[in-house]
Amino acid sequence: MTSSTSSSIPEAENSDRISGMPDDVLVHILSFLPTTISAKTSILSRRWRFLWAYAPNLIFKTDDDVDIVYRVMLLRRSENINTLRMTGCFPCTELQFDTWIAYAVMRDVRNLDLWVSGCRILPQCLLNCKTLVDLRLTNCSVIPEAGPICLPCLKNLHLIHARYESDESLPHLLSGCTMLEEFVLMLDEDSLSCYNISSPTIKRLTVHFHFSDSTSYECRLVIDTPALGYLEICDHFGKFAPLIDAEIHLEEGKIKKYDFLYCRSILNFIDWLGILNPKSMRLKVSAYLSEQTADSEFFAGNISFPTLTKLEVVADCFLVSQFLKKADNLEILIFHEVSEEVQSYVWVEPPQVPKCLLSHLRVVKFAFKVNEMNNFALVGFLLKNARVLEEMEVQYSGTSDTDEKINEMGLFERASKKCSVTFVKVVYR
Repeated sequence: MTSSTSSSIPEAENSDRISGMPDDVLVHILSFLPTTISAKTSILSRRWRFLWAYAPNLIFKTDDDVDIVYRVMLLRRSENINTLRMTGCFPCTELQFDTWIAYAVMRDVRNLDLWVSGCRILPQCLLNCKTLVDLRLTNCSVIPEAGPICLPCLKNLHLIHARYESDESLPHLLSGCTMLEEFVLMLDEDSLSCYNISSPTIKRLTVHFHFSDSTSYECRLVIDTPALGYLEICDHFGKFAPLIDAEIHLEEGKIKKYDFLYCRSILNFIDWLGILNPKSMRLKVSAYLSEQTADSEFFAGNISFPTLTKLEVVADCFLVSQFLKKADNLEILIFHEVSEEVQSYVWVEPPQVPKCLLSHLRVVKFAFKVNEMNNFALVGFLLKNARVLEEMEVQYSGTSDTDEKINEMGLFERASKKCSVTFVKVVYR
């Protein structure tokens, strides 16, 4: 393509200012138009005849004829494709789909936005495109469970109502996206029973559930994204089934452990989990959740966990005390005190005995990994008030002074006559 300009620009008031622009500018303008519309500019003049063919973007709509797509691809004069977009459930056969994808990949396509009729297995050339940065697939793809996948430049991935060969399809796809930063997943009732979203690079994650009111459907969502900074989970029909099992690990650097806003964001996330009515939860938090975040709804009494029967917490005992108040049907409590360089929150006995201690709490297991066990009072409170407690196990580490305190704990008053208490000293090397 040449970069010529018109030989002379009329100075009359009705001069053609657009034709006076350089070819590169005109091509850039044409790249924002649907391809069939930009192609119609070829009738304006001899200069305009092939300008549209240099546009880096190919944009087709559902009312475009398939033959037009082939003609455009044959007449294009630009070596590379920046964007290929087919929208509105574009009609095509599997052979046509594969041909167009191969054409785009051979020309180093960077952005693919496809919504075509029918679902088909994605071609290998697409799954191994070295230049692709943004991939959006709507109602047209079947994600394979095996085969090579290498998308080294892909940063944005949108899967809208895709199909999957098996539960291993999604993890397999994500494993080949080593630079992925944004992932949008929209699901319907014809999808999988388990979605495993695991990526060390994802920063923004959006998951939308589109289940009809008449559908009884359960699926498991596993999220392992340590770099995550934004999470959106939306149920468009308000039909979230009770969450069976939730496992959340929130690991942060030393600065964030004491950050007020970060601590509040953790508690707001826990608030949201309460809406899902989980039955079992494992929560690992190394930030300090103390009175400085007490204005969270979690502490204000607005959030409860009525279905929670098993809780495993890796934190300080402040969070444990709050869960005891909120989970009236808690049966099993496993508490690992987070190991820190400074003193963590000290247990303060609540003014009222939590309901779960009166009728449900059966098993308690503690692991104190600090030299000075500052949670003896918590153990004593549970033994004194847990009326149906059957088993308590305390793993501890410490000095000879700690051993003396353990002996004292063996003499604590017990509300449950059936309760057996076991103390296990752990030596860390």
